[in-house]
Amino acid sequence: MIRDWYGKKLRLYFVSDVHEGSAACNEDAAIKLAGIIERDSLGLAVGLGDYIEAIAYDDKRFDPHELSQPISPEHLDNPFYTQALRFVKIFEATRGKWLCLVAGNHEERATHYYHFDVLPVIAERLGTVYHGDSDCGGWARIRFFDEPEGKQRHAVDLFLTHGSGGGELRGGDSLRLQRLLMRKQADICAVGHGHKATVFPECAELIDKGGIEKSITRWGIEAYPLIAKHGYLARKAANDPAIGYIVAEIESGSHDLCQISVSMHEL
Repeated sequence: MIRDWYGKKLRLYFVSDVHEGSAACNEDAAIKLAGIIERDSLGLAVGLGDYIEAIAYDDKRFDPHELSQPISPEHLDNPFYTQALRFVKIFEATRGKWLCLVAGNHEERATHYYHFDVLPVIAERLGTVYHGDSDCGGWARIRFFDEPEGKQRHAVDLFLTHGSGGGELRGGDSLRLQRLLMRKQADICAVGHGHKATVFPECAELIDKGGIEKSITRWGIEAYPLIAKHGYLARKAANDPAIGYIVAEIESGSHDLCQISVSMHEL
């Protein structure tokens, strides 16, 4: 997908692993993040999957103790739709301020086994688009134009995917991000899923349009989760994951490259 941006600066907020419908979901943190995005006139949210828990009562992972309490009949009768509407309610202030959404493994499982795709529900109500299917990812390009209307100055490419499982050590996440940066010619590669926020800068050399050798920093990002301790984490004596958000600030300058800086913030 392509998004045109009229202005010299843009901030991207990466939202992942909210798991609405789970008792582990930290709704207070999600509401706080929604307010931060709403108040930022230069901000857009980027959805990286697992917005809802999407575990039905006949799923082998189902545990009533891990559902949001109290449990209403809707949580059992149509859990995915109910959870999607709750997610939208939390982020309703950010409507129209999303770059796009990609599916997570929880949404993909709901689509595959229960034939209910929540992404159209969430995307339509938040005024954005989504990358569907089972790839759980896709490309996005942001084109910067002069204000108010003028020629295109720059384009920034993002590869967005929910991500995959792996080991507990952060070095494994960094290696996956580095390999992703090697495979994708993107300015930013962003993933979720691991519940361990990571920022990985990778320096690359290039020749610009004038034949001058330059170096740029390409960014690998693993987003913060917005959950407290999951039951399966407690069972293996793991700690609560850090909760927060990552922001990528993109500034279009006078040269042929955009400047990108990435920062991490805990909630």
